[in-house]
Amino acid sequence: MDAEGKPLPTAHGIHGTQTAVDWDACIADGVCMDVCPVFVYEWALNPGQAGSGKDMVLAPNSPEWQAWRCDKSEPIREKDCIYCMACETSCPTQCIKITQP
Repeated sequence: MDAEGKPLPTAHGIHGTQTAVDWDACIADGVCMDVCPVFVYEWALNPGQAGSGKDMVLAPNSPEWQAWRCDKSEPIREKDCIYCMACETSCPTQCIKITQP
């Protein structure tokens, strides 16, 4: 069950518009952060941190673990995106969709 008592998987939705991340498909591997030359992404649960190995590790069965299962990539600096497509092409779950304005 998720934090609201609903059966998993919890629907987290799409975050961002031009650099949209599908949180339901994000597996928190940090590849998008590692390849982004302008640092568009940060970890949602660990603000100020980005990249593989810097996500917040959640203790099994903790309230955060029940709600999230893993940290998620948040496109907090979308306006800085240069549309190089590195994140979209390197994401193993194809959960990032870049749309130029």
